[in-house]
Amino acid sequence: MSNRIDIDRAYEILGLTTGASQEEIKRAYRQLIRIWHPDSFTDPGKKLEAEEKTKIINAAYKKLKSEVSSQTSQTAPRKPRTSVNVQSTVSSAERFYQSGVENVQLNQYEDAIADFTQAIRLNPYYIEAYKYRGLVCSQLGLELRATADLTKAAELEWRLRGKSTKPPAPPPSYRYSYYRQKPKPFYQRVCHAFKSFLRINKD
Repeated sequence: MSNRIDIDRAYEILGLTTGASQEEIKRAYRQLIRIWHPDSFTDPGKKLEAEEKTKIINAAYKKLKSEVSSQTSQTAPRKPRTSVNVQSTVSSAERFYQSGVENVQLNQYEDAIADFTQAIRLNPYYIEAYKYRGLVCSQLGLELRATADLTKAAELEWRLRGKSTKPPAPPPSYRYSYYRQKPKPFYQRVCHAFKSFLRINKD
């Protein structure tokens, strides 16, 4: 199957930009495999879908691994262009975030989690991606992961308070009421915010 995958398509499958390093390829591969491992799904339909996606992910990984290894052996190391790389990384993170938002609106929650995960991998300080992924995990019943993501988002907001961090804004219907309503426990506020968001989008 790997021979039938175009190199550009392989980068796209793993959520990478052209020219990613072997370490980036390996990291993206491991993250996607964890998300789509068939043993993580109990529903037969979802399990079958996960098996197919895993095959595609494996094929893309093999294609990129062999391609990058070949290029490394034939070319000398190049001086990294830091400013260009940073700009490209930020732009890619935003694209994955927006894709995740669209998948949530389509009720494609597993795909949304994968998109938000890629956005966070590209930008570890992407607060909005942590928040949104946490809310999606809550919708799927992954309470521990939801709490971890939302706690991480709160920690980053605290650490980066006063600094200029402007990730793309979520849809107008999205509300962060769980930060303002002190009387309710943290997790209840999270669930309430997410359910309100889903009801608005269904209407």
